[in-house]
Amino acid sequence: MLNQSRKKEESYLILIILMVIFRLVISLMEPYAIDMGGYLAWSRYLANNGPFGLYSRFHIVYAPFYQYFLWISGLIARFLGLSAFFHTLLIKLWSVLFEGLGALTIFRMAERANRRSIGFLAASCYLLNPGILMNSSVWGQFDSIPATMLLAVIFLFELKKRNAAALLFLVAVLTKPQSGLLVPMVLYLYFKDFMFDWKNIKRLVSGIIAGIGLYLAIVLPFYEPTRLCGTIVPAFLDPFWWLFDLYSRSILDYPYATANGFNFWTLAGGQIQDDSLPFMGLTYQWWGNILFLISAAYVFFLIYKGKGSGRAIIYGSYLMLFSAFMWMTRMHERYLLPAIIFIVLAAVYDRLHIPVAVLTSLCVFANQLVIYIISFRKVYWLPRWDFTSICIAAATLITYALAMVNGYRWLVKKRHVSREYI
Repeated sequence: MLNQSRKKEESYLILIILMVIFRLVISLMEPYAIDMGGYLAWSRYLANNGPFGLYSRFHIVYAPFYQYFLWISGLIARFLGLSAFFHTLLIKLWSVLFEGLGALTIFRMAERANRRSIGFLAASCYLLNPGILMNSSVWGQFDSIPATMLLAVIFLFELKKRNAAALLFLVAVLTKPQSGLLVPMVLYLYFKDFMFDWKNIKRLVSGIIAGIGLYLAIVLPFYEPTRLCGTIVPAFLDPFWWLFDLYSRSILDYPYATANGFNFWTLAGGQIQDDSLPFMGLTYQWWGNILFLISAAYVFFLIYKGKGSGRAIIYGSYLMLFSAFMWMTRMHERYLLPAIIFIVLAAVYDRLHIPVAVLTSLCVFANQLVIYIISFRKVYWLPRWDFTSICIAAATLITYALAMVNGYRWLVKKRHVSREYI
């Protein structure tokens, strides 16, 4: 028995090494030029000048936490005299590293559910997921970094580490604002079984103070006074307003019903159409918000019927992220990616979710691949009625509908027992 266990561990190690080599090779591919050009410029500026003035020097719509990775990359590249090619590779590897941590989190959560072997398989599938590797190893984006953080937040709640989970969630929001979609889940998990006694209130207050301190530690090196500083917004509150000002300006960059994200609005002719334009009596944006809120209510219903269990939260998080991508306006081709890590873990709990996990991954991959390919022709926006995008959007909508139905079957009808792994 001991020898069999040792052989299995050796097999795991060999597979991990092969996967790492594969990811490194794939990372040598040419990135998406516009995004990586910005990252290289910011990384070099940070290495040479530090963080102050970065956001006024460049048009940056990203939150500050990822800039620290670019800063470190720039310092390493300058110290070693790396060429642009290897500097690019270094930037890509941060996302690959976090995908490894995401795979480890999947494995650890599966292990706690007594699904160790299935958990390793799921973690491996996540590392080799076409949608994931297309985003980081090829494109050079970092959506997998907040995705890993979000799953780790739920894992920390599972371990009864509430303040650590809340602080990590803050970092995720300071990496990509889309992370804020899971605020309801985080609030529910934090206050679930919360006893309002002196010990817990003291812990809550210390968590709030730690959160403010962490926010300021991340933001202040990049902070520059906003236009409202000292007028409408008091100077001492301006560093907090700075983030809202940054995010509110960033969403104005591409005010379209859909910005290359192949979702419902692609099928409705919303590609690169201003979301303030009329659509069926309202505007694209109004319909998007209404449909998202209806979907979010359905997700909360599923979580309620699932008795707020960890599995219900995992699947609810997947559906919440998918619902935002499907209905909300101004979605880009990469914005469905954080949902992948949650559906992969859900597939560990019940094989009912395997088809949806595969379909979600393929839709994310296809959406990114199309935009990546046309970029080599210096084309960055698809036309309104592009046939390929419509086909992929239709497949994504079908996947979403199946995912919503499966949520009802799994959490309301309670039909998961017979499909669980043995």
